[in-house]
Amino acid sequence: MKTILVDVDEENWCECVKLEVADEEKRFVDRNVFTIAEWKFEPENTLRAIYSDSVLVGMLAYYYHDGSYGKFYWLYHLMIQANDQGKGSGQVAVKLAIKEMYDLGAKEIVTSHHPENVRAKHIYEKLGFIDNGLEGGNSFLILPAATLT
Repeated sequence: MKTILVDVDEENWCECVKLEVADEEKRFVDRNVFTIAEWKFEPENTLRAIYSDSVLVGMLAYYYHDGSYGKFYWLYHLMIQANDQGKGSGQVAVKLAIKEMYDLGAKEIVTSHHPENVRAKHIYEKLGFIDNGLEGGNSFLILPAATLT
């Protein structure tokens, strides 16, 4: 299985919108259409379509935060469509996104997940993220700078 990240653009955004997670996970992740709409108005966001063996399977998004909470990259959206989950493409996609953020100068990467989304927590912790507690109903995880080198 070869997983790659590709820019979300005029060629693939409609297909990204059609991707759906399993019904029981819909409360954990925003639909791609909302993330794409947000990107339209916040162009500093980076949207990446996730392809596995040349088939679109998901989407992720991140941006650089430089504000009152500090300076870090924020991986704020990750979804793999229902029938492609559990095959490793989500984990590989996060690794590829971490590499992209590192290449852009990331010193720290932050993400979050719904506390009941144990699959997401497992993936993030497996990749080196450390749980930093709850805030606003979500669990926040930090990838320490030492992990990025």
